[in-house]
Amino acid sequence: MDRQIVYSGQVPQTTDLLNTNRQAMIALAKLCADLFGTSTVVSGLGCVPTSPASMSVNINPGQIYQQANLDGTPYSALPQDTAHSLLKQGILMDAQSFTLTAPATTGYSQNYLIQAAYLDNDVNNVVLPYYNSANPSQAFNGPGGNGTSQPTTRAGQVSLQLVAGTAAPTNTQVTPAVTAGYVGLAVITVANGQSTVTNTGIAPYPNVPTAPTGGFLAGIGERFSSIQNVATSTGLTTAALGALMNVTATGQTLTLPPAANCPNGTSVCVAYMQASGSTTVTRSGADTLAFGQGSGANSLVLNPGEAVQFVSNGVNGWVSAGQTLTTGVTPPLFDNSTKLATTAFVRSAGSFYSGFKGISASTTLVATDLMNYTYIGNPGGFTITLPPANSVPTGTRFFIISNSGGNFIQRGSSSDTIYLGAASGTGVYGFTMNVGDTVVLVSNSAGGWYAESGTAALPSSALFGASLQTPGYQRLPSGLILQWGVVSTSSSGDTAVTLPIAFPNSSLLVVATSGHNPGGAAEGYVAATLNGRTSLLLRGTNGSPTGTWWMALGY
Repeated sequence: MDRQIVYSGQVPQTTDLLNTNRQAMIALAKLCADLFGTSTVVSGLGCVPTSPASMSVNINPGQIYQQANLDGTPYSALPQDTAHSLLKQGILMDAQSFTLTAPATTGYSQNYLIQAAYLDNDVNNVVLPYYNSANPSQAFNGPGGNGTSQPTTRAGQVSLQLVAGTAAPTNTQVTPAVTAGYVGLAVITVANGQSTVTNTGIAPYPNVPTAPTGGFLAGIGERFSSIQNVATSTGLTTAALGALMNVTATGQTLTLPPAANCPNGTSVCVAYMQASGSTTVTRSGADTLAFGQGSGANSLVLNPGEAVQFVSNGVNGWVSAGQTLTTGVTPPLFDNSTKLATTAFVRSAGSFYSGFKGISASTTLVATDLMNYTYIGNPGGFTITLPPANSVPTGTRFFIISNSGGNFIQRGSSSDTIYLGAASGTGVYGFTMNVGDTVVLVSNSAGGWYAESGTAALPSSALFGASLQTPGYQRLPSGLILQWGVVSTSSSGDTAVTLPIAFPNSSLLVVATSGHNPGGAAEGYVAATLNGRTSLLLRGTNGSPTGTWWMALGY
């Protein structure tokens, strides 16, 4: 801060006092710029209804801080200085009133804009006494005795303007654009036939650049300087530093100010508290963004209920100092730490059913029935149609338990296939569930339902594979295989029989018997022996009109 020097015995100069004033103004302006930045900000200047309510509104006392020439016109004996600009302070000491007029057309409304700018105004004109060298005891009235009044104060003021929009059908009226050099303070909506203006008709101008309320500490983190509602996509300025930007409409994009314009450590907080949709916070130019969770390196999508605070490095980037996110980081599968579990983690764990669904008639299931505990009740004989496999995500699990018999489970799309196990081959179109049967089906989301577990899939399991005919076989979980058949034999030579399936490891025994001939004079007998793992040999006597029955065991 510069200070004027004067000396004892010095002849006083007009510029001594003028320079003192100018130097104090420069120092105050530089301090304000350090606190608020160099962009326009306002403090106070709120728009309120009159009391009692009328067709007028008041702008409350307050200040505006705005860049202006050091002196746009000569300051008394000091010449104008338009080569330098300062963040000047304009002051409104008393409330200022504006009268509004409702549109004359029925069904029409009109938006009024109140805007503000800084104004240097020379005021308080007085006829000043001047030194009269010809008669020092008799002062001149005005310069040279001409009686002209002159301003005695260069006031830093708030210039307020009311701008009327064009009346239009209600909800289609447009707010006037802000005049260059001004900032919007408030928008007042007046409808046809309206006789008073209330708070419901007054809205702050979007993104109004509000200075910290309650002092400098409020602006650096003790609390937000203000809440600024944002309804449209916009590029934020340094006026957003320290404020909470509340996005009030979905699908909007907020572009952060250039980090180089924001001092190191200053921050912008953006919140999206709508019921649906999202908003995007993105960088300016080539600035970098660093955040823990989001949708891309250069932008962050906020879902309902989410907020983020970005802090500038003062050069070329922003770092997230905190995020409240509804989409968290999902821990890896089987994580048993104290991390928070997301819905994705819980779903992957598969530890619960989402609901209970009872079935008492033929039913077509839908995707929302999946993950339920599905119970088929009495009397049975129902047809249960699955949803198309491609209508649910890959890996979706579906549990069914049958408390009745004869229930047929079928595919939900002609292009779907149900795979119950190895023995089901290329798959089936449906299968039957009887009393006590269970099944867990898993979708591949591409036309396939695969049996994960359950008794309904056991007949198709390699462990329970069977061919229930003659000849035939039955596999058991222990690995034991039973095979059977009937052939005609002769006493004149061996009859070779090829087993329906080869024993994988070893054959154990074979038994055979001649079929009974009721009323016959004689019964035949049969001898049998195993011939490796793939066949056996039989020989009978006295004939066997009903054939020779055999059974072989192996594993």
